[in-house]
Amino acid sequence: MFKEGFTNPSDRFSSWVADEACCKWSGVGCQNRTGHLLTLDLHSYNSSEVVQGQLRESLLGLPYLRYIDLSLIDFKQMPIPEFIGSLSKVKYLNLSNANLKGTVPDHLGNLSSLQSLDLSGNSFSLKANNLDWLSCLSSLEVLDLGGVDLSSAVNWLDAMNISLRPYNSFNSPISNWLVESSHTLHYLSLTRCQFHGSIPDAFVNFTLLAVLDFSYNNLHGSIPHNFGNMTSLVVLDLAFNSLEGSVAAILGLIQELQHIKHSPLRELHLSYNKLNGSLERILPQLSELVVLEVASNSLQGLITEVHLRKFSSLRALDLSKTELILNAGSNWIPSFQLETLGLQSCHMGPKFPQWLQNQKKVLKMDISRASISDTTPNWFWDVSLSMKHLNLAHNKLRGRLPDLSPTASLLTLDLSYNLFSGTLPHFLLKMESPVLAGNAFSGPISPICDLLNVNNALRRLDLSENALSGSLPNCRTLFYLNLRHNALSGTIPAWLGESLENLQILLLRDNLFEGNIPLQLCELKYIVILDLSFNSLSGRIPRCINNFLVIAEKEADRSSRYYDYASYAKDEFQKLMWLDSQGIPGEVTELVGLVYLNLSNNQLTGAIPSDIGAIRSLEALDLSKNQLSCAIPTSMSNLSFLAHQKTIKLGGNNKSIEEVERHEFEIPPFYISMGIGFLAGFWGFCGPLLLNASWMHAYFRFVGSMIDQIYVGVVVQWPDYRGSFRVHNHKDLTDGRTQEVRKPVISPEIRAYSFLVKMVMVKDNVTAECI
Repeated sequence: MFKEGFTNPSDRFSSWVADEACCKWSGVGCQNRTGHLLTLDLHSYNSSEVVQGQLRESLLGLPYLRYIDLSLIDFKQMPIPEFIGSLSKVKYLNLSNANLKGTVPDHLGNLSSLQSLDLSGNSFSLKANNLDWLSCLSSLEVLDLGGVDLSSAVNWLDAMNISLRPYNSFNSPISNWLVESSHTLHYLSLTRCQFHGSIPDAFVNFTLLAVLDFSYNNLHGSIPHNFGNMTSLVVLDLAFNSLEGSVAAILGLIQELQHIKHSPLRELHLSYNKLNGSLERILPQLSELVVLEVASNSLQGLITEVHLRKFSSLRALDLSKTELILNAGSNWIPSFQLETLGLQSCHMGPKFPQWLQNQKKVLKMDISRASISDTTPNWFWDVSLSMKHLNLAHNKLRGRLPDLSPTASLLTLDLSYNLFSGTLPHFLLKMESPVLAGNAFSGPISPICDLLNVNNALRRLDLSENALSGSLPNCRTLFYLNLRHNALSGTIPAWLGESLENLQILLLRDNLFEGNIPLQLCELKYIVILDLSFNSLSGRIPRCINNFLVIAEKEADRSSRYYDYASYAKDEFQKLMWLDSQGIPGEVTELVGLVYLNLSNNQLTGAIPSDIGAIRSLEALDLSKNQLSCAIPTSMSNLSFLAHQKTIKLGGNNKSIEEVERHEFEIPPFYISMGIGFLAGFWGFCGPLLLNASWMHAYFRFVGSMIDQIYVGVVVQWPDYRGSFRVHNHKDLTDGRTQEVRKPVISPEIRAYSFLVKMVMVKDNVTAECI
């Protein structure tokens, strides 16, 4: 029997007993009149429940089967059996995420009634040598080959007249096969296919197309202007491309003669492109939208409650990272109930938007960088008990935070860089990521984790840049801990290394910690950023730092698993910043994946480790202001990244090192400004002369004329001061003595020459001055 092929059925087949009619079994559906078995739906609803099994030929005993869904079942790398092609009446076949392997059989072409085929999510373990069999599936409307290896399929595009879905790698323009495909197509998804080029204009001929998804490709250029003619289009997803042009022109929704052309669209995804223009004119024509996402485009304009008055069906609105201004009156009550709201960088302030009080079903809200400067109203914290993600960062919100433990659904909270003050609030056990950096919170820090039990969900904790005091809290489940720029004191506790085995980022910079660095920190084998600088630590750098397995590249970096908690620091990964009073341990050279090493402003003695060149990925090295001696190791020539980045500082050490410090790595600001000034002055003055011949000729005529005038002036005036001197006797009338007085006399020859020169100088004028 089919049931016997499953080795770990759990409760899936508990109802499959011989005494019970098969039509009452779980996952089985029958036709009411004839009792023929039509549906077999055994897909896993719970990803934690692993059901393993095999596909057996007993399926052939179900000749009337129309619907088969075996997705999310682990078939243990078995191939797709050829007998599947004998189920000629099957219309729906889903074998996605089923851990299948091998070649996709050509026998699937025998499924002449097939309308939907999904083989995606098998991690490229499935391979198709050809897709010629697709031409036999004349009824096929939906095809998902995401993750199927198509590298060996030749001319497969010519065989297709239907749709492809995610994660196929085509790396080519959109082919003409789409233009020539059947106009009965209803669903087309080509997301994450690495397509480039532009979208063909002929897509507008797909008059029955309801879903079009080209998201996450490399498409550029403008979108066909008559997309608005696709009257059946309900979902349009062009997000994450490089498409340009006006949104109004793209959708073909320009108003003509006061006639409003309503769009049938229900979902519009245009985020992360290069689109421009305004939404003001087309919003009334999109009033049936359920999803409107246009984030990260160059959109401008003013949106008021009038534009959104008829959007009663709207559930998701994302205008983030645009230049749009949302101006809603304090008495406005929207007709919609949003579940997702993204207004990052949209100007909404300075008052807190009162219309949010009406949004009771919000799951995710981001109104960061929204120019709000106000007190957060008390009603806001209880506005939606189902909210899971809230971001109010980078505004000027002020006040004290209430007890947040009643907000039982909140998972992530970002209130960073506002003006909140007072003591830290209480958080609920389900909170994963509270970010309260850059505020004015004060008081002890310890209660924040004392209230959380061992089984709490906390993964990221960022309380940096506040005025918190006390000793470190013991939050045992963290992957990310940032407490820099506070007033925390005491010693660095040993439990940091003992309890936080999965910690990847630890930032304790600029606090009041003292004492030695505990050896237990070496147990943080997954650490990628460790910053203990600007404290009052003493003692030695632990020699066991080679236990940092990720930095030493002895184990794979797991940060991608927790990208949400560490994404901000992707460009700063694998850094070490310490404080020490002894030498640099040789074990640091085993950290071959280290990118940034800062040991400056300490009392380090001894020599730089001779094999420091083994850290080949090092991009920044700062050992300045220590007491290191001896010459720079020759192995530093291996640090190619370091030479490229030009960030090495060894100054402030003993003379033997300072003499060979590579000053060329740092360009003084004076020379930078001098170069910029030269370029600006040279091209600002000479550039126009080189580009305009008439300006250049006029300029040189002017310079020549000035030189002539200066020369003539010198020749004419110089004799008046030098001349020829003659001696005359002058009798002093007071005492009767005779004195010799030298008096300049201009000779006749010089006077004549001066006359001639002045005549030449004024020959181009109307009058001339003679002497």
